[in-house]
Amino acid sequence: MWRYSFYFCFYLFIGCNFSAVSSEQPLLKISEAYNNQKTQEAFKLAEMYFDDLAGTAEFDALYGQICLKLNKIDEAVFAFERAISENPNDYISFYLLALSYAKQNNLNQSEQTLNTLLLLPIPNDLRINIQENLQFVKTKRENLDSNTIQRLSLNFGHDSNVNSGSLDDRVVVSGVEILLDEASQKSADRFARFDYQFNGKWQSTQYEAWRLNLNLSQLIHNNLTQFNRNQGNIGFGYEYANSSSRLNLKGVASVMSLDEATYQQQVGVLTSIQYQLLKNWVLELNAKASSVNNVQNEDLDSDIFELDLGFLYFQNRFLAKIAFLNGKQNADLQSARHYGRDYKAASFYLSYNISTLHAFVISSQYKTVEHHDIHPFFMVLREENIRNAAFEWRYSLSKQWYLHTRFSHYNKSSNLAIYEFDRNELYLGASYEF
Repeated sequence: MWRYSFYFCFYLFIGCNFSAVSSEQPLLKISEAYNNQKTQEAFKLAEMYFDDLAGTAEFDALYGQICLKLNKIDEAVFAFERAISENPNDYISFYLLALSYAKQNNLNQSEQTLNTLLLLPIPNDLRINIQENLQFVKTKRENLDSNTIQRLSLNFGHDSNVNSGSLDDRVVVSGVEILLDEASQKSADRFARFDYQFNGKWQSTQYEAWRLNLNLSQLIHNNLTQFNRNQGNIGFGYEYANSSSRLNLKGVASVMSLDEATYQQQVGVLTSIQYQLLKNWVLELNAKASSVNNVQNEDLDSDIFELDLGFLYFQNRFLAKIAFLNGKQNADLQSARHYGRDYKAASFYLSYNISTLHAFVISSQYKTVEHHDIHPFFMVLREENIRNAAFEWRYSLSKQWYLHTRFSHYNKSSNLAIYEFDRNELYLGASYEF
């Protein structure tokens, strides 16, 4: 019986030694290729033996270095995490893991790893290098954690048709509803518009952030002061983003005053999803639900639901987007169903930076509208087609000052001629960003 036990132990010993030798040979090949600057060859060898060697400290540390050099950051992180779990005193893998986290913009984890590394018995020159990198990561994290941009803009321009198309053809001034007539279809005037924008982003983790957007604007007409407007919009929400996708959930609210009296309020929620299909192509899906309260005319109170599908193509200086919108606006009051409507739209957007100084933007939209009930005065179901196009030029005077000009054209055709209009708007302005 003892002879069988002896044979078993003998073969087990031989098998263990053979396994150790067989695992060392590939590791030596990979290490030799890597040390000879043949990184791609080393990566191919490592991938070939990955199933057999992954989980050993030596292989994981070497595999992480190869991936880091090839800018395969996610793979490097996983490898170094395995390496230090197997060998907690491997300060080189600790250090390279911290650098990999920093390349991922996972700055909190990078800072934590560097602090842990300082507790290990490491050479003094490496300790000094770590402390310098730790300060750099802290500064970068603070900048990333609090990223805010503010912009002040002042524009002067001319509107060929102030009334038409500006508030869905329904305007209430001082409690009196103004219906369109032949005179109101061509009410031209000069205007000045002041805008303030605030965009804030606060990073909470590598992938998650909170966002705040605020926009305040004032529009002042030269002669038709009854159409002066003040408007405020605010949005606050959550963003999740990784290398291939982005998710935004946002609550939005807006208020508008007309002729120095509150005219309309709106609150809602907005969801946006972006997914990178290919290297330069992104799929975008937006959904919005909101409620509109018209202070001066409760017939205009409504609920709005929109779904938007878009495709983006981008390069270094070029961005193009085509989008398709399907929307429904339901009147809150049964007696005001003729104000409710269904609409569909197709839009195109193109932005091109000729240089660091000049940028051009072209946009257009075609929209069809069908109302829910017949018009109580004309006794016809109202149907309309709306077309608009705009051209914008931006010029950078410095990192903070910009000049811009924009020309927009709007055209609406309707089965009720009283609602048809043409409108041109041209303005020139400057903005300051800080």
